[in-house]
Parts: sequence; structure tokens; C-alpha cells
Amino acid sequence: MYSTVKILGVKVHDITMTDALKTMKSFIDSGKPHMICTPNVDHVIKAQRDPEFRSIIDSADLSIPDGMGIVYASKLLGQPLTGNVGGRLLLPAFCELASKEGYWIYLLGAAPGIASKAARLLVQRYPGLRVAGTHSPSYGFQIRGKEDQRVVKNIKTAKPQALFVAFGAPKQEKWIKFHLEELQVPVSIGVGYAFDVIAGRVRESPKWMTRVGLEWLFRLTQEPKRLWRRYLIDDPWFFYLIVKAALLRQSDKKWHRNCPF
Repeated sequence: MYSTVKILGVKVHDITMTDALKTMKSFIDSGKPHMICTPNVDHVIKAQRDPEFRSIIDSADLSIPDGMGIVYASKLLGQPLTGNVGGRLLLPAFCELASKEGYWIYLLGAAPGIASKAARLLVQRYPGLRVAGTHSPSYGFQIRGKEDQRVVKNIKTAKPQALFVAFGAPKQEKWIKFHLEELQVPVSIGVGYAFDVIAGRVRESPKWMTRVGLEWLFRLTQEPKRLWRRYLIDDPWFFYLIVKAALLRQSDKKWHRNCPF
């Protein structure tokens, strides 16, 4: 398995896109259920306040870095990650692999009609891709509800090799964890707003902004009413905590160097 970095106590594997796809393939080959988490800055902040969410990430079979904010934080903490992988980037990359390997995928989540539109566009982009099913749940969709029971039954009947869930964090991770053993899907992963990007409901961040860590700014300009609090109030707290942890680390190293014992 890959080396592990702790970002404010949250587990992140040091992994590349190529390695992530190889690992997903090995999960499918095993036939056993596996959960993949994609911790980003927002996830780490939420995990500070939600012990259940943190436990789910830490118990995941694979925890991939999502966003350059996580990568930059790892460098400040002296545990540099190789790079950004992320659910939004991983979904199309996996679909390309699935189209060649004959894997079946299932898309669950986003607003009504978005999952099915995303599936159609992915099939157009990657001929040969097999979609076992899609479902965009109604507003207020909850674990253990009647609609949830229908969704679980449909997924069990469809038997996909990979399940992509777009409820937003931490709901998508808690849903996957709750149903993981029952569904027996080899790969289950939460992908946030990935369906919205693929379906064209929101514009995709320019590659250069994603590469340097400004995807958050692009998203904020697209959906300011929905995202202002996350990006301008909640997430800055992450960088305060990271800088604080980095300074404590440097202070501790200096003390050990100067300690006469």
C-alpha cells in the first residue's frame, strides 16, 4: 500500500492518478467491496468537527488527495504529497479505463436528470463504456428511507463494478459506508460535483487554475451564493491550522536540535 500522510489528523495516501487507477482495477479484480475517499480542504475541516466522518476517511481502503490545497498543506507539514488526484479528475480517467476493460459503472446523485445526462456524455466520450444505471435522488433523500431502499435494490440488481456517488460531503461518504457491505460493489467513491461538471451544469475550471490551486476561486465565481461561506469563512480556517501546525513542528525540531540531553 502507499505511504500515508496525516493532514490535521486526516489520512491521505501519497498516490498518483496512474496508481489510483491500478488500485481500482485491483479492487475490481478482487470482487470484494472497497471504499475510496477523496479528502480535500473542506473534508478536512468537516472532519475536525465530525468524528464519524473522520473515522470513515481513516477506514477507507484508499484515501486520495483532492485539490492543491491538500498538496500545499502536506509540503508545509514536511510530508509532501506527489500531487493532486481528486474525484472530479478520477471519474473520467476511470471511465476511459472502464471502456477498455468492459467495467460497468453506476452514477448516483446530483440534481434530477444530471446523473443520466453525465452518463450519456461519458458514453459519447468513451465508446464502449457500460452504464449499469443512474439515479438522481429527490430533495431530502435520506439513508433508510423508502427511496434509499429502492436505490440500494436497483444497484444490487445492476451489479456495477464501480459506483460513483455525488451527494456532497460528508453525506456521500456516510451513505457509502452504511451500504458498503450490503451493496458488494468492488469500488465505491464519492465525487462531489463531478456529475455537474460533466453534464455542463457548472463550468469546468481551466486546467491552469486547477494546477496551481485556484479551482476554488473559479467555483466561487460560478456559484457565489452557495459557496461563499465554504470558501470565505470555513476553508480559510484550514490554512490557519496548517500554518499553526507547521510552526509548532519547526519549533519542536529546533528544540530537539538544541536539547543538551
